Amino acid sequence: MLRIAVIGVGPRGLSVLERVISHTRSPGPPTELLLIEPGELGLGVHDVKQPDYLLLNTIASQLTIFSDERMTPGAPVTPGPSLYEWCLEHHGPVRFDEFLSRRLLGEYLQWAVRDLLDRVPPRLTVRHLPLAVEDVRPDGDGAVVTLADGSRHQVDVAVVTTGHGLADPAPLTGGDLVETPYPLPVRTDAVAEGSTVALLGTGLTAMDVIAALTVGRGGAFDGDGYRPSGREPRIVLTSRAGVLPCARPRTRQDRVAAPAEHFTPAALAALREHVPGGLLDFRRDVEPLIRREAVGRMGSATPEQVAVVERALSPVPTTWATYEEYRDAVLGAARADLAEAELGLGVSPVKEALEVLRDHRESVRAALDPPGLTEDSHRYFMDEYVPLVNRVVIGPQKERIQELFALVEAGVVALGPGPRPRLERVGGRWALSSTGLAEPRTVEVDHVVRANLTWPSPDGRLDPVGVALRAWAEVGPDRSGRLVLDRDGFAIPRGGAPRSAVAVFGPPAEGASYYNHYVPSPGVWSRALTDLDRVLGPALRADRSR
Repeated sequence: MLRIAVIGVGPRGLSVLERVISHTRSPGPPTELLLIEPGELGLGVHDVKQPDYLLLNTIASQLTIFSDERMTPGAPVTPGPSLYEWCLEHHGPVRFDEFLSRRLLGEYLQWAVRDLLDRVPPRLTVRHLPLAVEDVRPDGDGAVVTLADGSRHQVDVAVVTTGHGLADPAPLTGGDLVETPYPLPVRTDAVAEGSTVALLGTGLTAMDVIAALTVGRGGAFDGDGYRPSGREPRIVLTSRAGVLPCARPRTRQDRVAAPAEHFTPAALAALREHVPGGLLDFRRDVEPLIRREAVGRMGSATPEQVAVVERALSPVPTTWATYEEYRDAVLGAARADLAEAELGLGVSPVKEALEVLRDHRESVRAALDPPGLTEDSHRYFMDEYVPLVNRVVIGPQKERIQELFALVEAGVVALGPGPRPRLERVGGRWALSSTGLAEPRTVEVDHVVRANLTWPSPDGRLDPVGVALRAWAEVGPDRSGRLVLDRDGFAIPRGGAPRSAVAVFGPPAEGASYYNHYVPSPGVWSRALTDLDRVLGPALRADRSR
């Protein structure tokens, strides 16, 4: 019997279940699938009890847990409703481009688990093991997975999909430094009304924290702006870049991404032929293709619009003379960006150009796929360029930016003292001191929230699976401790041994791959499902006797 273990069954682990079900409808060896998840199957961070003000950052029509022929060409599929279609049937009218609550996605995932388990083919047996994993490592041609109760499970393939969640998040201490903002709002309950809190980060996580500290405390937005409840703190927004993220633009249901002309996997492959070991330099080789592709989309755009795009695609930090100059420049740029977002894709040449980073994400992945980038270039990509991409095209909904302006006008939110502020203790408070302003400025706050999402740390308490992998697998030489994976996603043992039978997907694979933790979209080719098929398909088709 073929045995496959899935370690961590959030949305990505649920995709493994869907792919195994799809493949086991055809003849093949009897198969046992172990779903190893101490929590509820399928949910991940999408708790059905979280408040409705915590929103998805992907529109309803672009999320599905099922598959169709366009998502996995030539492979078996398991059709089913997208989140949008499921909501129309179970919850009434929603817009195709609506950013629904994460709670609602959690309900959809709960339903999808039940639906998939009802479709298990005769040759497949599925078992849920509701325990945490303490160790996973190669064992002969397969792998062995050790659970928290000490039980050991021999499997032919182990697939790690542990997601964003931590096994044991930092405890709630009630102190003035919140290291982990989730789950909200409980993590920010110690931030007292009337106090001042600094958020380190201005992206999606920061927007969640702001919602918890405002709407979550009884405030409300209306046609006249924001109506405070009196329970809010004063919020200071700060980040390394010191700017606000770009707003997600309006889109059309029938939009199809324009084919790339310059920034293509083929162009990257041609560049690899002329560099040692095929290793690309991201700044020298890849960024010029991205800029050329983006500007080439802009048609008859004005020089000012082209300049906006080129600035957005440049990770070079800006400095300002005074705080007032910084504040006015950042808020002015955000207002101009919001106007472009309101115009939307297909109308705004600025937003259409920047969308290259989403439309052709596969080309970014092709730059990281083996043989990948030079080591220095890889550090630059992860430390500087990934945050840039997040600011430019993976930012908040335009409605969140509108709300942010209302909070600024109400005096609830203010910008911190410029980019890259220095954080230090001053007496019983925290001080943020400018490093990007010619005229120094310091802001003192009562609380600090690290409002930027980081990948699980290789810490035995927080991420035992990550520690177990790094005990035997190759890791990159930089400080991130990123895993080294082959093109199929299998971890590579240290010492030159052949690749293991342990494949890694989702957040634990970031760095070896890029942005591979998303929920698939219906009707378009899916790298996520195709990569799972590269691992699962050969095993499920094999003629095995054990």
